[in-house]
Amino acid sequence: MFRKTSLINPEIARRLDGELNDHEMTVLSSLGTLVDLDAHQIFATQGNVGQEAVIIVTGSAHVMRDGDTIAEVGPGTILGEIALVTNEPRNASLMTTSPTTISVLNRREFASFLDQCPRIAATVNELVASRS
Repeated sequence: MFRKTSLINPEIARRLDGELNDHEMTVLSSLGTLVDLDAHQIFATQGNVGQEAVIIVTGSAHVMRDGDTIAEVGPGTILGEIALVTNEPRNASLMTTSPTTISVLNRREFASFLDQCPRIAATVNELVASRS
């Protein structure tokens, strides 16, 4: 099942004082496709080229590096942005821990979102710099 979504990472929203302007919400709502995943499904693999960023809508996932779980993430978490921004291979694998719905932004959609929303782009770039 695929459908459009209008979600944003709460950490990004907090850094933006919890407010998105009308333009940012309009752009965000026009991008992304919802995908339902089963429990224990790998949806990104460490070392692979990243082609999309994802936002967890419902459910949860393990972030794994070199086979070890380094974090468990839930709704609102944006993942995969580092690979898209840096054009480097994914630095972690992602596996659902329960039935999970994700919103997928392909490279073009993610770039378009950041191009049209420079305030959010600056925040994402700051987060990428702090994680890499």
